[in-house]
Amino acid sequence: MGLGVVNKKQPITPVSKFQTMFGVDKRALAAFRVCIGLIGMYDIIERWPDIKAHYSDEGILPRSTVSEVFWNKSWFSFHMMIGSIEGIQILFLINILVCFLLTIGYRSRLNMFLHYLFVISLQARNNVVGHGGDVYLRVISFFGIFLPLGSVFSIDSAFKRPVLRLEKKKFVLTNFVTFSIICQVIFLYVFSYVHKTGDEWRVDYTASYYALQLDYFRTFLVDYIIEFPNALKLMTILVLYYEGFGSVLFFSPVFTAQIRALGAFGFTMLHIGFGAFMRLGIFSPTCATGTLIIYPTWFWDKLFNYLRTRERTDFKIYYNGRHGYNITALVSTFLLLPDVEISPTPIFSDQECCFIQTNNGLHNIFSPSGLIGNNNNVNNGNDINDGANQNDHINEQLNNWIITRDIKGNQYTGYKAMVSVCKVSPILWPLVSVLELPLVTLYGKKVLKLMERIIVFISDDILVLKPKSLTKEQQTQIQQIQNQKQQQLLQKRNELLNGTLLDSSNEDIIDNNNNNNNNNSEENNNEYALLKSEEENEINCNYQRKLIRNKRVKRMFKGLLFNVCAVMGIIFALGWNCNNVNCGIPVTLPQSINWLVFMTRMDQMWSMFSPRPPAQHWWYTFEGELDDGTLVELWNNQGLFTWIPNVEPYTREKPNPYPDCIGNHRWFKVYENLNSGGSFETIRMGLGKWICREYNTRHIEHERLHRFNIVFRNEQQHLNNTRSPLPDQILWQHICYNKPQN
Repeated sequence: MGLGVVNKKQPITPVSKFQTMFGVDKRALAAFRVCIGLIGMYDIIERWPDIKAHYSDEGILPRSTVSEVFWNKSWFSFHMMIGSIEGIQILFLINILVCFLLTIGYRSRLNMFLHYLFVISLQARNNVVGHGGDVYLRVISFFGIFLPLGSVFSIDSAFKRPVLRLEKKKFVLTNFVTFSIICQVIFLYVFSYVHKTGDEWRVDYTASYYALQLDYFRTFLVDYIIEFPNALKLMTILVLYYEGFGSVLFFSPVFTAQIRALGAFGFTMLHIGFGAFMRLGIFSPTCATGTLIIYPTWFWDKLFNYLRTRERTDFKIYYNGRHGYNITALVSTFLLLPDVEISPTPIFSDQECCFIQTNNGLHNIFSPSGLIGNNNNVNNGNDINDGANQNDHINEQLNNWIITRDIKGNQYTGYKAMVSVCKVSPILWPLVSVLELPLVTLYGKKVLKLMERIIVFISDDILVLKPKSLTKEQQTQIQQIQNQKQQQLLQKRNELLNGTLLDSSNEDIIDNNNNNNNNNSEENNNEYALLKSEEENEINCNYQRKLIRNKRVKRMFKGLLFNVCAVMGIIFALGWNCNNVNCGIPVTLPQSINWLVFMTRMDQMWSMFSPRPPAQHWWYTFEGELDDGTLVELWNNQGLFTWIPNVEPYTREKPNPYPDCIGNHRWFKVYENLNSGGSFETIRMGLGKWICREYNTRHIEHERLHRFNIVFRNEQQHLNNTRSPLPDQILWQHICYNKPQN
């Protein structure tokens, strides 16, 4: 059988300019879905060590405090229903599972909806630790609910059809939902530009210098560019005006796809640069994920053409049985290019080979001279030297679920089929040299056989319900019921026989009449059967038409509902942004619908480093006194994480390294709101109680913490790369317990 010729390059998908401007490619949605799922899992894992401090009733903000001070009655949170550490841990585990299922594309829309619910629920439980990355994650997750995220490269698409075939897909999608999510991506940059009104942004262009000097945010790469003020001014200009006007590139009337891809690449690199030079939590990866939506079909076609080779496209997979179907669906969806030919195991015979398909599996492949395996055209890892062992070899191969065929016409099964898949995979090809090592091959075959046994055991012995063994009493009852039924049948049979004997004298008289009417009755029966079959066919056709009509109506209604919800969401976003800043557009939201905005959590404000970056650097000292009168300091040297105090004499200078004393970005927001945030006194009280409780559970008797002061220390940044100290402030004085009077 000759090999089919497949061109390395495929033509670019024809897409109109309107679709390019306002549409989204389904491959972009798949990349978007994967990144959202990964970010969601990373976010939960990062929050996990702080469950007690941030999300339980034993932490800084118990539920009673949140409901009194930090709660909006339009919010939703099932994290507010549980105050124990164990309960929050269970919710976190469920959240991680939802994000994982979203990543692999299992029930994509459902899991995106659940992910969105978990995001807004967690953020409502403790919005003090939230930042811009959290806001952007929830708003793009809202629009993701209404998009077909699982249409390609997902579990949903892998098992969409009962028979796997090579199929052509239309990748571009254009509707009001795609228009809305594109607008949301643009809002992030345009309104961020509008908020940046300080002279540091608009006049002397020193904003990048001040932002990169911030001790917590700066990374080690800042040391290489901070001494070049002209380069920093150029960075400020590029960031400011690209945020304000870079989205114009998305709607170019000429070279629309190419210029749109260039514009999206610019925003992606913008966030990669932010993440390289500054610690911003999940803000940079989340915003970079949002830019994936912008890349047009032209870009994805070019990318896949770059990955196409003859070896990868002239590759075939034949599957057999239920397990072969499952394996091939997953492999072809996640590891191979869409051009790979996939089909059930064919049954054909020619001069080269013959496939024999059975219900249990795939037999060996034969040629007229015997097993092709003897001629090395099929590689399954077994050498057959004796024709007498042919039948035994066939029985061993009944569980070959897939056969692969490469560009040279070689067929593989078992472990070598897996290696051949890795060779043509754009993802796993670097592993081939390792998988072909003799030791790896030996143990790889054993592991593969073990996995086959496990799969068969799970599917046949665990997932399949088997009848339970009956007790003797149950068997006796069943036997009695069967005997009663047999007696009833015998009684009816005797009654029919008696009736037949009574009527036998009349049969001779009726026989002659029956013979005359036999021919007519047969003709009538044939006509009746024909009419009945036509009537049944018409009923079936009408039923199928009704099903198709109902399905079409449901699809249209669902599409209409999704588009309406997306348009409402983007109107909420536009109105809310314009309410918070003078955007030059007469769009405002009436106060009567604010509850809808808060319920959907489309409230947003993109004012990071606005109107200007801060020029002050701050740190804290938590200066306290133990029960025995010893003076200690708790913030330096990660004291609030290790609970090991710094005993006097201790330094009041800024810690080095500085970020280690703060912790992750969630703790940074706690300390930031401790000084200047809303309801900061409530946060100070909660943090004070938390420190007393945690410290004194680890220290006993005279080592207990009696009282402490939270001292805010800061310094002013100057353009000549120097800093001057500012006056210290005692923000809070906290007493853990009252000592008994002597």
